[in-house]
Amino acid sequence: MPLYTYHCDQHGEFSAWGKMSESDAPQPCPTCAEPAPRALARPAIGGRSDDGGASFEGGCGEGACASERPSFGGCCGGGACMH
Repeated sequence: MPLYTYHCDQHGEFSAWGKMSESDAPQPCPTCAEPAPRALARPAIGGRSDDGGASFEGGCGEGACASERPSFGGCCGGGACMH
């Protein structure tokens, strides 16, 4: 079962395990038991940093090809290697 995030207007976000088939159903807030809708997902954009992705070894310049790519794949935040 996946872990979903819900948002209570009074108590903020909380997580609850649930079936995929019931993922759109509100869940009771653990504090007040009021039904809370599922929170909007905030996707993680991996590998990027304020330095434009140059923080991992090899950066985006020469030498940043397959053997030096970060484990999440690609160069410069997950894109395909262009070298």
